[in-house]
Amino acid sequence: NEYKSYLSMVGRSSEKPKFEKILFRAQPYPDNYTCQKTFLNSLIRNKNLHIYSFNECAFYGQLPLQQICGTIIFILLHVLNIDVTDAMLVVVAMVTAIFYLTIAGSSRNEAKTCILFGGFLFGLSPIIQTLTQTISSDTIYTVVALCLLLNFTLQNYSLSKGDYMSNCVSLNAAIFAAVCLASRLDNLNAVTATIVHAIVIYGLVPRVRLRIASRCPQYLICLTVAMVMACCGLAMFLPHWRVVIVAVVISSGVCVLIVPLVFVHLQKLKDNIYGPWDEAELIGICHDGRDLTSE
Repeated sequence: NEYKSYLSMVGRSSEKPKFEKILFRAQPYPDNYTCQKTFLNSLIRNKNLHIYSFNECAFYGQLPLQQICGTIIFILLHVLNIDVTDAMLVVVAMVTAIFYLTIAGSSRNEAKTCILFGGFLFGLSPIIQTLTQTISSDTIYTVVALCLLLNFTLQNYSLSKGDYMSNCVSLNAAIFAAVCLASRLDNLNAVTATIVHAIVIYGLVPRVRLRIASRCPQYLICLTVAMVMACCGLAMFLPHWRVVIVAVVISSGVCVLIVPLVFVHLQKLKDNIYGPWDEAELIGICHDGRDLTSE
């Protein structure tokens, strides 16, 4: 009855009533009607957009640079193929254990974990050494390159813990690359040292980065400078050391200069629009105290 009376009233009127976004009352408009005058009044451009400065971009650019330098250090240690003596292996193991206990906490359980892991790794060294004897060196180095690339791609470059699965795949790829490289060495101590180097560079250094970021983020530059200097220092022992230094300089320029500049420039071209065509957002709190925006 109300609907018929409304239609009869509209029929006697010479003009259509103003359109309203309501459903509880019948209107002489189709269901898909759009008011051309008010449709774009609620248009919002670049909602909640955060504009990053060059300094911020350069600061975050040092995180992939650290990963590149760590990979270069790991490769240089393998290329140098130092004849690791028993005394050197003990020193490397002690430094790694102290490094790990400093990060994880010097509890009795953590110390027991270091001892068990070190003995387990040293006992497996003869098996690792003969693991890829029937595989050609070209295949091994190709697999190593792909694994290190996978590690670099999936590595967590944020200042938080990041995705658990991505971190696990990244670390496992690096350890598998270390096992492949260690299997081409003749010295058992060198095999053990190669695995330890990979654990320190790809397992412990990212944890140090998170620890520094949670306490003093401004000191991350010190870690970056130390890793760059370590790359250059190890490169000096190679006959073609200039190639390594040039690679480090180019990587540094790309990560902390070129990419941040390009990113800052591209921010100006960002143009996201939000309007009545977007999905509805729940705003407010329910009667039971639950925040609708967090569900």
